[in-house]
Amino acid sequence: MDFESFKNEAAYLLKINFDGYKLKRVQRRTDSLMRRHNIEDYKKCIDKLKKDNSFKDAYLKNFTINTSEFFRNPKSFKYLENEILPDLINKNNDKIKIWSAPCSNGSEPYTVAIILNELGLKNNEYEILASDLDKDILKKAKEAYYSSSSLKNVPDKLMYKYFNPLSDEKNLYQLSRKIRNSVKFEKKDLINDRYSSGWNLILSRNFFIYLTKEQKDILTEKFTKNLKNNGYLFLGNTEFIFNPRKFNLDKIKLSFYQKNLK
Repeated sequence: MDFESFKNEAAYLLKINFDGYKLKRVQRRTDSLMRRHNIEDYKKCIDKLKKDNSFKDAYLKNFTINTSEFFRNPKSFKYLENEILPDLINKNNDKIKIWSAPCSNGSEPYTVAIILNELGLKNNEYEILASDLDKDILKKAKEAYYSSSSLKNVPDKLMYKYFNPLSDEKNLYQLSRKIRNSVKFEKKDLINDRYSSGWNLILSRNFFIYLTKEQKDILTEKFTKNLKNNGYLFLGNTEFIFNPRKFNLDKIKLSFYQKNLK
């Protein structure tokens, strides 16, 4: 069985569309998982996907993106705190709606919740939804235990205020219950599932780099369609939208784009 045939059958078994992802990345991660499980070829990998649910979960976990940290790219989050969120707060009388997609281990939606709390907002004044394909990473995100490496960009005053060290675990901290309760998590396939609408801010950071150009355009259009007018799309620092006006977006600064229906 060649990889193209494997990809098509695996997509059916896993209910995931691989066509939007860069093919070399899918194959590289598949080959890596097969080596770890001593699987000799793609046909045997398909057989294992059919018979072994734990292996199916392992494949999906290996395939999804599970690296993130609090205040990643500090200059971007400082701009979010000083410019973007105050603008949304000043211009919106309703609850501010924020979506993190994909959310990985929860670091980024929780970072936004911390910033909003520092800006004086109460939990009932905003809504944060965090979506990811990997059910295991969602479970970890809800538990909100983090090592010191995930917290290296957190200012000291916020560390003392929002993170509780675990006495029996060196360099492991749990996020405060108040912040944990301010984020709702859901399992979602961003490529295939429908999106809800009415968002003031969408964070989709370091996801586009794994996608084909065609899929990037499709997702940019879907994200923008479900943003409120004058809402913001926040990408990773190495991600760019070419010809943003094609999607009714204006580039603001760094990796921020604003929806502007002219």
